[in-house]
Amino acid sequence: MAFGTLVDETLHGFFQGGSVFSPAAVMRRQKAREQALSLGRELGCSASEPTQLLTCLREKPAENINAAQTKLLAVSGPLEAWAPVVDGVVVEEEPSTALRSGHFLSAPLFLGSSAEDGLISRAKNIKNFEQLQGRADSKTAFYEALSNSLGGDDANVFVKEAATWFYSLHHSPTPAGYNVFSRALENATRDFFITCPSVSMASFWASNTRSSVYMYHLPGDMTHTSTDLSMPLDVQYVFGVPHVPEMRGLFTSTERTLSLQIMTYTASFIKSGNPNLPLSGSTASFGEVLPPWPQFLPHPSGQNYKELSPALRNRNGLQASHCSFWSQYVPALSFSTGKHLCKNSVGELETSQNPAAEPVPSSDFSASVSQRPPKSEKDAYN
Repeated sequence: MAFGTLVDETLHGFFQGGSVFSPAAVMRRQKAREQALSLGRELGCSASEPTQLLTCLREKPAENINAAQTKLLAVSGPLEAWAPVVDGVVVEEEPSTALRSGHFLSAPLFLGSSAEDGLISRAKNIKNFEQLQGRADSKTAFYEALSNSLGGDDANVFVKEAATWFYSLHHSPTPAGYNVFSRALENATRDFFITCPSVSMASFWASNTRSSVYMYHLPGDMTHTSTDLSMPLDVQYVFGVPHVPEMRGLFTSTERTLSLQIMTYTASFIKSGNPNLPLSGSTASFGEVLPPWPQFLPHPSGQNYKELSPALRNRNGLQASHCSFWSQYVPALSFSTGKHLCKNSVGELETSQNPAAEPVPSSDFSASVSQRPPKSEKDAYN
């Protein structure tokens, strides 16, 4: 989700959940057509002519369309999401291409992500489908979803094996085995499509503009609430959902306080381009009310972000080893094995950070990997 605000003729940028460097930012026209035809067939709309297909789909109830789409995502992989098509009219060129070509206006940027962001809930839908197919005791679901996300049948098998190994480091094996890979798929989805592209966007903006950048992340331990996560929790906090009368009871008093704090930061940024500046009319010093929010700076030790938890801690290096895996190790592995990933895939992240760089040797990545204590069966997939 992205939008801009214009205050006193000054533009401010605001991104939630990913960035223009995400592989899901745009999709090919042919891919969009294939998905539309698949959705139509699932709903009994057999017409292949675009106008007739659109008319048929518009007659279907929204809940039927959502159910059909969920099934298709379970079959093809949760990463096969809908996205804008570069048609040369509404979307003239790929946003990442526009940025690297200098076709943008400099403005203060506020962006971030949640551990349970948009596409993550779709990854979970694979579990039920795979169990029905009798394949719950294998890597099949993970491999198929990862293959679809990294280029379909042309995906590099070495990359799939590496991703399976890397994202299974944090989970202990179970008798069924599937819990490991279902959770690994969620984590790979989050990093590949949302978190790491956000870091890439922050890094690019800080390095190529004179504008300030402020990044946040809502950690996983903040997402286990009774609220409906069909909408990412960071979005709910920003727009004050915990304070809506009919939703208030779904949040704790701590979560409602956090929402007010996040709304204050956000409103300050929208007004001034800086979340640390108090709103006009405030009688209290901003520093007495909220802890300062550091800028994201264009060097490795300066990749600061605000953790959206009650303590509002300042952190550094969001998912550093995971993003290094996608932006450095995977391109190097693909290069060394003689097969390159398709356009708008992993290489997009690598080139967005350093377009002129050669593939980084795998030793640079391996030094950054550290194993954490394995998670329990219950924690691996709830």
